[in-house]
Amino acid sequence: MLRKVNDAIQVLDWKENITLKNIELFRQEVNNLLAQEDNKLMLNLAETSYINSAGLGIIAESVIQARQNNKELVIASIQQSIKEIFVIVKFSSFMKLFDTEEEAIEFLMVNGHA
Repeated sequence: MLRKVNDAIQVLDWKENITLKNIELFRQEVNNLLAQEDNKLMLNLAETSYINSAGLGIIAESVIQARQNNKELVIASIQQSIKEIFVIVKFSSFMKLFDTEEEAIEFLMVNGHA
């Protein structure tokens, strides 16, 4: 599920809702993303319309962990239903959220760690 963009950004495309049945797989995939040598990371949620509370916790922890390791993890292609949840839990106060993957790529290429 990982792919590389612009030879600099590791992208995890998560292609389903995040629920109790797949939360451990989601955790493993995000940890795999964080383990990459690249310091520009993106979680693409284009095909995700539901995230349970455990998934929200994994995302929050991962952004903080990335930062502690001198990496930038951004969240891209957020559907409206998830964006509303992210606003309620104030994710935008400590992570970068983008409506499209293109916006996230542009941010990472200009502002990401070199």
